[in-house]
Amino acid sequence: MLLYPFFYYLLQNPKRYAAAFRLKRIWGAILQVMLMCPIQRKYRSTLPNEPYIIVSNHSSHLDTVFMYRVFGAYFLFIGKGELLKWPLFSLFFRTMDIPVDRENGKKAYASLQKAYDAIDRGECIAMYPEGTIPLSSPRMKSFKNGAFRMAIDKQVPIVPVTWQTNYKVMNNPEKIFSPSLPHVVRVVVHEPVYPQGSDESDLVALRNEVFNVINSALPEEARKRIPDETLTV
Repeated sequence: MLLYPFFYYLLQNPKRYAAAFRLKRIWGAILQVMLMCPIQRKYRSTLPNEPYIIVSNHSSHLDTVFMYRVFGAYFLFIGKGELLKWPLFSLFFRTMDIPVDRENGKKAYASLQKAYDAIDRGECIAMYPEGTIPLSSPRMKSFKNGAFRMAIDKQVPIVPVTWQTNYKVMNNPEKIFSPSLPHVVRVVVHEPVYPQGSDESDLVALRNEVFNVINSALPEEARKRIPDETLTV
């Protein structure tokens, strides 16, 4: 809340979005200290040239904040449209980041086009392909198609990310104001995965490959996929 006036000013003009991104990185660093959650990063490869798509498991609302401490390159988050109703976070998704209204096909298409435009400008995109935080986190839900369709359409690499311990920090990872426990945050940034081909079978293969890569770095008891009713965008 102390940083909100600074964010509000910076986000009134797209020319100041890069400065807002740097402030987000400072915000993440402050929360690291205040929550007593040092981040241990493991990079299994050098990052590819920009743009690329960051695809991560989603185990806590802290994933979003701490992502800014893992990647220094400018990126935009794509998130569910409900974030427009959240205090504080709604400011980011009304301006800089990209909300997706999955109940409105026209708005969803417009959000996808905004993401494509960002990639064309050389900007990175970050997404949670599960679409939400699973109740049984850290076990992952099946992935939706959006990130992988984008990677194929734009022929840009995906950088898979595994948050290994964020689910241990917040007592209830679904609640943004849940009590927090000090814990070492461990995150693995995997080798980039490059799309091959352009048809539906290629999309499914890419989605499954990225799922398996992220899943491979989770605790052994968390690696069983949660049954899911849909794999749509």
